Amino acid sequence: MTKKLGGILAAVSTPFAADGSVDEGALRNHVDFLIENGLHGLVPGGSTGEFAALTLAERKRVNEVVIDQAAGRVPVAPQTGSTSTAEAVELSKHAADAGAAAVLVVQPFYEPPTRPEIIEYFATVGAAAGVPVIAYNLPGITGVNLDRAFYRELLGRTDAVKYVKDTSGSIEQAFDLIFNLGDAIETFVGWDTIVLPAFAAGAAGSIWGAPNFAPKECVAIYELAKQGRHAEALEIFKRLWNVLDFLGKEGYAVSTKAAASAVGIDLGVPRAPYGELPAEKKDELTKLIAESGLNYAAN
Repeated sequence: MTKKLGGILAAVSTPFAADGSVDEGALRNHVDFLIENGLHGLVPGGSTGEFAALTLAERKRVNEVVIDQAAGRVPVAPQTGSTSTAEAVELSKHAADAGAAAVLVVQPFYEPPTRPEIIEYFATVGAAAGVPVIAYNLPGITGVNLDRAFYRELLGRTDAVKYVKDTSGSIEQAFDLIFNLGDAIETFVGWDTIVLPAFAAGAAGSIWGAPNFAPKECVAIYELAKQGRHAEALEIFKRLWNVLDFLGKEGYAVSTKAAASAVGIDLGVPRAPYGELPAEKKDELTKLIAESGLNYAAN
């Protein structure tokens, strides 16, 4: 039986080498770093992993490398969604065959499908994958918000979707899903600046990019909240909040790599069309990192 997912799942950054290729050695080292610092699971190939700038073959290879390097120490749930149902099916089946515990599936973006079409998309991908599906709600990109009514309808069509990653940014929606959908599905919150209240309310955890540069702190926020030690969790959350807020406003994947660099973790540079932060923004983020007390170079 598949182990239930929960806790802090890192949306793993994809390191690139100087020639622009995926740096598999750096990726393997980063997987070890994340696991050794307490992460409960890994999600390669997501938004933070710059999947939109990867080829289909690269997406498969990144998933293979992370699953292989994790070696069963923590569950791996690659992001396998696509604008094409056929490609999402192919990626999901490949991930499952490689040993994925689940797949995170973003709904088609660019030309938004209708709600019935989105339901069929998740049902088709779920049937093909053969592992639990985490439905990824990212309305700022997809143009369609998946709310509680949608999931109730979806669950009437398929039992493959076991989890939700809600990146609506709405604490009200997160609470609604946690409180009113908890009998049928588990909610992961994907919006950095609301994770603590979501944990306190009973969220299954979070799938987010900040663990790439603050793994111990992200895990501590979750574990302290689950233990009812809210004041201690709040102290860490407050210390990181301005950094988390920056990520959400300045280009998430790009800012995550810049934050990692500022704390002494080399994840390379973003891949075109994405570029590094402008110098003034990098300085602003470096100042916020310093104020937060993060420094993994000294660890």
